[in-house]
Amino acid sequence: MARRGLSLRVAAGCVLLLAGCAGQHAAPQVDAASRLTGAITFLQPVALPAGSIAHVALVEVRGRARDSLVLSEQSFPVEGRPPLPFVLPYPAGAVDPARHYALRARITDAGGRLFWATARPVPVLTHGHPAEADIRLTPAAGSHQTAPPPTFVFECAGLTFTARHDPRGLFLFLPDSTVLLPEVRAASGAKYSDGRTTFWNKGEEAVIERDGRAYRDCRNNRRMAVWEDAKLNGVDFRATGNEPGWYLEIYDKGTPERIDFVTDYGQDFYTFPDVRRETNQTPQTRYLAQIGAHRLEVTLEPGGCRDSMSDEAFETRVSVRLGTRIYTGCGRPLH
Repeated sequence: MARRGLSLRVAAGCVLLLAGCAGQHAAPQVDAASRLTGAITFLQPVALPAGSIAHVALVEVRGRARDSLVLSEQSFPVEGRPPLPFVLPYPAGAVDPARHYALRARITDAGGRLFWATARPVPVLTHGHPAEADIRLTPAAGSHQTAPPPTFVFECAGLTFTARHDPRGLFLFLPDSTVLLPEVRAASGAKYSDGRTTFWNKGEEAVIERDGRAYRDCRNNRRMAVWEDAKLNGVDFRATGNEPGWYLEIYDKGTPERIDFVTDYGQDFYTFPDVRRETNQTPQTRYLAQIGAHRLEVTLEPGGCRDSMSDEAFETRVSVRLGTRIYTGCGRPLH
């Protein structure tokens, strides 16, 4: 089954691999105390051809998939039917409790041609996520390198609406209603319909038909989509700033729940799960949080504010202190 001369590589620690169904493949023993376990599965039944190679990696999640930092990776030959169990050692000392980590995987041939990949990495290790996880793969066109964003805001002549991907289909948030459309067969692009409303899209362009009326040449507004996605994810306040590019998302529905802070153009991603809010009888609101060696202080001050690059108007001035660094920008409540 294995190709001769195939090398296994791991970013840190020794390599342990299990490939194929239980009972079909022998697994060497490993003494590494810090390891991730799970299995590679597939969206649909498959039989992998001889010469297939599985690649599993632990990454530190950053703003863009291509910027993710690989902490540990291994490759091993596989064939036959899944699931494909794996054990992946990793350097525990490199894991920061404030940051985010995930598993991703792909299946290639010996020449590196990609056939299957994770649509979205699977969270592990920090913020309540386990050290055991299954990684579901989809055809390569939906890999982590090309997966579409979950939320769009389409602007058409006479209509603006939000579209959000969901495991059950596609939610459309229309001016007069919200509908969930199941996916249906399409010659190209993606198509969703419930018989009354039909939606097609290919990348950032879309067409929608509702009650016999068609809206064409709809285009995604990326800036608006980012804010709408945060709102639908439950974010209550969002702020952004420049030089370096950063954004902050506060979850506070009466009691502060957590703060996510992404800075240096997506290079650094922190989550603070324990947050305290202070008002002190002033117009300002201050949030304090700490995890590990990272201390965060956020100050919200009512008043006009304009983005230093886009000149977009906001209603709140925002100051963020992370350790000794200070970031300034603008924000607004989302609910």
